[in-house]
Amino acid sequence: MKSKSSKRLLRVLLAAVFVLLLVLALWGCKKKKPKNDVPAPTADVEEETWDYVRDPSLTDFGTMVVLNTKDIDADFDKTGRGVVTVEQFIDGDTVHFWNKSHTEVIKARFLGIDTPESTGKVEPWGKPASIYTKTKLRGAEQIVLESNVEGEAGKDSTGDRYLAWVWYRNAGETVWHNLNIELLADGLAMGKSTSSTRYGDTAMAALSSARQERLNLYSGKHDPLFYYGETVELTIKALVTNKSAYNAIKVRFEGLVTKESGGGIYVEEWDEDTQQYYGVYVYGGYAPLAPKFLVPGYRLKITGTADDNENFGFQVSGLSFSLINPTDDDTQILEKDVEVKPTLITADELLGNETLANTFVRMENLTVKSIYTTKSTTDSNGAMTLTCTSADGKTVTVRTVRLTVDGEVVTESYFQGKTINVNGVIDYYQGNPQIKLFTLTDAEIVQ
Repeated sequence: MKSKSSKRLLRVLLAAVFVLLLVLALWGCKKKKPKNDVPAPTADVEEETWDYVRDPSLTDFGTMVVLNTKDIDADFDKTGRGVVTVEQFIDGDTVHFWNKSHTEVIKARFLGIDTPESTGKVEPWGKPASIYTKTKLRGAEQIVLESNVEGEAGKDSTGDRYLAWVWYRNAGETVWHNLNIELLADGLAMGKSTSSTRYGDTAMAALSSARQERLNLYSGKHDPLFYYGETVELTIKALVTNKSAYNAIKVRFEGLVTKESGGGIYVEEWDEDTQQYYGVYVYGGYAPLAPKFLVPGYRLKITGTADDNENFGFQVSGLSFSLINPTDDDTQILEKDVEVKPTLITADELLGNETLANTFVRMENLTVKSIYTTKSTTDSNGAMTLTCTSADGKTVTVRTVRLTVDGEVVTESYFQGKTINVNGVIDYYQGNPQIKLFTLTDAEIVQ
């Protein structure tokens, strides 16, 4: 009797184990998703953090040169030396500053150095260099720009950026640090016509020291903030709905170009499951072949690095192009002359659906209530912000670029008090959605 009970109990236990294994197997199958919807492995780094402590026994090259402080209370763009404040960080060797009188934005390219790229194209040690520059200047009490030639603020070959030595002084200190030389000394920059600059001897000594000490860029080690893994193939939806997972990762996707802007393009793709478009901004950089590929109406296969950048937002950059022997990593044209049609949306959809960001949309019957025109020394001078009311009483913001007709700048009077239909791309300003208008032909006056 006891033997039969034991056998019966054993059978029950075996059956229970079998059921449990079956449930686990079915649960595992249920959890699996198509390859292009699986979040990529998160890079072993955290955005905007990089631990680097300089060996205190190394020579402090950044303070071996001396700043002339007698005439710093001036506008750099007029005198070649002056106090500035940060307007926007770009990368390791480029920062935008306000001049002393706060009348002009100084787009400054650091003299004598070249840091690896971290914006339009992401290269090893580019992000550490960018973080290094940002950390130094954010912690500074005062910043001064100085030209290479006394009394003259020179520009680079583009004619758009000033070339400058960047000095900073920390709170409680009297000594000034030369950031250009510090970047060289800590192995985060390469030399660029360094020896012929006004601080060339010290800068070259700093560069030689970084190479000898095998620091960072010269260490022979992997950059901890650079993704060295394989390219992840995915959809735009998977990319933009898992931004943190794909940050700093090389990705490949397909999409239709809807608009061109600022050296880049807006690309979108239809998703059957959610019955909506998902979009992303792709920066093309300064590659000479980029304009031949980044054309509205082209359907592309794009490979680049995803970058959740605090200055530019989430974007994909680092594209390459080839017309003769393209590789998998080169941008490929899949189809040309595809009709680009905006998606008609309501005010509620604009205000309540963040997943529509970067998609090409249309809104109708917006009544313009007020207008603000940007006045600046940058490309946004003359751009307008239209505060509108939708037919159902919701507030909708339309942001234009600098619009022109026959060479004349379009002013507020063109839109003031009008009811308009607008085709544009959804983007965000200070966390709030707006429709970005790129051409006057995309704004129809209803009445």
